[in-house]
Amino acid sequence: MQAPVANGASRLRVLLVDHDERVRESLAGLLAIGDRLDVVGLAGEPGRAIELARDTQPDVVVVDPRLPEIDRGRAFIAEARRAAPEARVVVLSWSEGLDESYLTCDADRVVRKTFRPSELVEAIVTTCAPNVP
Repeated sequence: MQAPVANGASRLRVLLVDHDERVRESLAGLLAIGDRLDVVGLAGEPGRAIELARDTQPDVVVVDPRLPEIDRGRAFIAEARRAAPEARVVVLSWSEGLDESYLTCDADRVVRKTFRPSELVEAIVTTCAPNVP
């Protein structure tokens, strides 16, 4: 169940998936600031991430596609969709140009990893806007 925030809107539940533990922890700290987002899980490998997606049913999965053991994140996105069908997927990319191929494999948004903190929060909130009461 989503926790209410001061203005009556629900907090969005976020699952963070990145192979680098430092990045996961930094993103979790960043997203915990404010009253819009709750980080419900952190994972560094695909199997654990899918398990967490199934268990927590997040509103959004934020994923770096450079996960080990998968084809640049595309297989993970499909599996995450099966585990948490209502979740949106935001891909974090290091590429200079936003890789539109992630959008064709069912990602909802691609955000460059050179984002400003407010840009990532805004991307998550606006990606989930149709699902936010």
